[in-house]
Amino acid sequence: MDISSKDIWRDTEKYCIICENECVGNGIQIMNNFICDRCLEKMNMIDINSDEYEVIKNKIKKSITNKIIKNK
Repeated sequence: MDISSKDIWRDTEKYCIICENECVGNGIQIMNNFICDRCLEKMNMIDINSDEYEVIKNKIKKSITNKIIKNK
C-alpha cells in the first residue's frame, strides 16, 4: 500500500481508532479514520499471527465497514 503526503495528518488533535485516545501529532487517515504514528509503528512491529494483530485488524475493519454502511 502506498501512502502519499495527502494521507498524513498534521492537525493538532485527532482521535485514533486503534488506541482510542485523542492524539497530538502526526498519523494517517484511511477513509476518514485516523491512526496515530505510535499505533502505526506498533502495527509494523507485531507478528501477524498474534492476538494483538487480530484486535487491531478488527478495529480497522469495523471502523471502515461502519463508514461504508453509513454512506449507502
